[in-house]
Amino acid sequence: MSDHDADTPLPLDELVDPGNFVMLMTMIDGTHTSRPITVAAVAGSRLSFLVDRTASWMQAVISGRADVHATMADVKESTFLAFNGRVSVVDDRAEVARLWNPGASVFFDGKDDPNAVVLHFDVTDGEYWDAPSGRIGRALALLRGFVGSADSVGDHGAIET
Repeated sequence: MSDHDADTPLPLDELVDPGNFVMLMTMIDGTHTSRPITVAAVAGSRLSFLVDRTASWMQAVISGRADVHATMADVKESTFLAFNGRVSVVDDRAEVARLWNPGASVFFDGKDDPNAVVLHFDVTDGEYWDAPSGRIGRALALLRGFVGSADSVGDHGAIET
C-alpha cells in the first residue's frame, strides 16, 4: 500500500479478507465488551459474520441497544484498522448456508442450527494504518522516519464507505 494516496479512501475489501479476525466491541448500558469474531464475507462497505443469536451481547444488538465498533490488527502484514458502523441481524437460512465455513461448525450444530444468524456490519467511517511488514522492513521504515519524515513509516487513511 505504500504507493497509495492517503487522501483517497481505500475500499474495505482491499483491507479485510474473509477469515480475518476482528475485535467486535459493543457499548451496552454504559459498559464496553469485546470479542474476537471471524469475518465470513466482505462486500462493499459491509462485513458479515456468523453469530449465535443466544449470546448475551447479541440480545442488546438485536434490540438496538448496542453501539458497535470494530478493530483489526494483522501483525504479519503490519495493517491495523478501526471502524464504526451500523449492525443488523438477518435470520436467512440461505445466507447462513452461503457464509458457512468449516470453522463455524465449532460453534454451531450445522448450517441449519436455528441459533446461527448473520450479523451485518455496515461501515460508516473508519481508518487504516499500514506499515512495512517484517522486522527488517519495519526497522528500515523507522530509520527513514527518524532521519526524514514520519510519512516514511507507513500509510494512514480513511476506509471507503
